[in-house]
Amino acid sequence: MTQTPSYRELRRSQTDRKISGVCGGIAEYLNVDPNIVRLAAIALTVITGGAFIVAYVIAIVVMPDSPKPAPVWNPPANQPGQPGQPGQPGQPTQPGPAGWDGRTPQGEHFPGWPGTPTTPADRPQS
Repeated sequence: MTQTPSYRELRRSQTDRKISGVCGGIAEYLNVDPNIVRLAAIALTVITGGAFIVAYVIAIVVMPDSPKPAPVWNPPANQPGQPGQPGQPGQPTQPGPAGWDGRTPQGEHFPGWPGTPTTPADRPQS
């Protein structure tokens, strides 16, 4: 079991980054809105005549990245009988269940299916 340290660590944010995550990491550390930290960084850059940019670059190099967050949703693995991703080796070139030709139960072309006639002149006469 991994124990978490009793102190907070200053790390670059993985989830709230615009350039490199420095301002997002500082905001997480201070528990404030990251936009406030970004505005403060802009203000410090203007006040110092651009010298704050050097400190920002040093922070990019010195601050470690925070661990990547766990994914919120994992797509299911392709199982037998389920459609795969088109264009991948061993997968159907057309999306949808195997053996389906893109027609509705009434025999009409399904709108949006590749190869579906789009104009009345393209549709077969019944």
